[in-house]
Amino acid sequence: MTGAARERGIGRGIATCLAEEGCDVAINDVGAEGEAAGLVADLEGLGRRAAFFPADVSDRAAVDEMIAAVESELGPIDIVCSNAGVADWQGFLDVTEESFDRLVSVNLTGAFNVCQGAAAAMVAAGRPGKIVVTSSVHVQMPFAEMSVYGATKAGLKGMVETMAIELAPHGITANHIGPGWVRSFINDSSPSLQTDEEVRSTLELIPAGRPADPRELGRAAVYLCSADGDYVTGEYLRVDGGFVVGKY
Repeated sequence: MTGAARERGIGRGIATCLAEEGCDVAINDVGAEGEAAGLVADLEGLGRRAAFFPADVSDRAAVDEMIAAVESELGPIDIVCSNAGVADWQGFLDVTEESFDRLVSVNLTGAFNVCQGAAAAMVAAGRPGKIVVTSSVHVQMPFAEMSVYGATKAGLKGMVETMAIELAPHGITANHIGPGWVRSFINDSSPSLQTDEEVRSTLELIPAGRPADPRELGRAAVYLCSADGDYVTGEYLRVDGGFVVGKY
């Protein structure tokens, strides 16, 4: 479970929901060791095994080492949730090379590294598995000042759909979930959510009238990772309170 340590993050919601359903969980993140320790303790309190594996997902060697460490400590990988992501808000003409490289390396290259490495481990072990990637409503709708972020999420769609085709003979499903506005730390810097008035304006675009809780994304991941989702692959499950249909 990558990008999972932050206290107000989608990854933590997914990790917690999977643990509640009986999964042992490997937590990955960078720069959040203290928060990760708290999450590991919480998951162990649910009676599950859990451990923290710090690694930069954009570094393929680090990802391969992490996968080997996870299998050594927790056993064969049955589920991988690729959730690590970063965001910058910049107008298209203002996007810097540094920002472009950062978003692509974490959001797209990082997801590729994790999914390919984990899938290879599943195939080598002769085990079926589930892959769930966190994409976004950006797969379907554009947002100003987020051209690169949106492009990385659209890229994930293409990657997941191809994985679904190629990995099906190995009994591995691949799907992606699309959050809308979530109460997560990554949105704290959004320029459109800095005042009460801006928050109210955004809420008016969501038929459900509220942002999502990270656990609601976690429950979506549980469905795709459970036996109930065995016949679902290459799919996009939008979890946005009606945001996309409400706007368009």
